[in-house]
Amino acid sequence: MISLSIYASIAIFILMKIFIYDACSLIYLAKLNVKEKLVYLGSVYVSPVVKSELISEKEKYSDAKMLQDNFDKKLIEEMKLKGGKSIFSKNVGKGEDESIQICLQIDATLVTDDHHAVNIALHAGLKPKTSEIILIELLRERIISYEDFQNYFRKLAQIKLLKPEVVLFFMDKAMEIDKINSKGE
Repeated sequence: MISLSIYASIAIFILMKIFIYDACSLIYLAKLNVKEKLVYLGSVYVSPVVKSELISEKEKYSDAKMLQDNFDKKLIEEMKLKGGKSIFSKNVGKGEDESIQICLQIDATLVTDDHHAVNIALHAGLKPKTSEIILIELLRERIISYEDFQNYFRKLAQIKLLKPEVVLFFMDKAMEIDKINSKGE
């Protein structure tokens, strides 16, 4: 007879979302110091090309060293493409290409801030997310507070040089989510 705890573990595993991150998005989120919170949204994976991009100069960049530590601790894991060749490489980099293909193979969620990759992923039937949307999801799931969201988002807006209307859109969305979250408490 299978115990209730085993059923619960299986259910959690099945419900766990799989996110395939592009290098740029993971670096943005690392600079915001929210990278460790990503595991609460789902499993964090990168393609082999992206992993190489992230940690290639760890002696030179503290972010690369920190990301290597996350690989060592299994907070971020590598997922390899199952066969197949580069099919989008004329329009995006190798890391984005590989990440899109992995998402198509395993029905995962792509996280990228590359506009070309977002467009290709959308045309391929995926529902990609950007760093901004990941911050919104962290707020929606109550992993971060509204105040934390505001601080993280201001930093992200500076890093990415977001247009004022984009900043306003996401701040308004965050305020709506905060009101909904406050009612549920």
